[in-house]
Amino acid sequence: MQVSIGNILKNMRSINTNFTQKDIGIKMAIADNTISSYERENSQPDFQTIINYAELCDFEIKIFNKKTNEEVSLEELSKEL
Repeated sequence: MQVSIGNILKNMRSINTNFTQKDIGIKMAIADNTISSYERENSQPDFQTIINYAELCDFEIKIFNKKTNEEVSLEELSKEL
């Protein structure tokens, strides 16, 4: 199964909020046509934009280590080695 970032963003927006693409754009200081482009997968948001989008829609992104099945925080992963 292939994960579609555009569908994930669209579903996050519609499941927990009544935000329109314009609402998201205003809150994130991004043009609403850019939000539309992300959701239709005509362009890809950077990871920080995805995190901000999720937080705005009351979602949390979790990352798991497949070998240990333990959750790893984004802060831990962002530390320099």
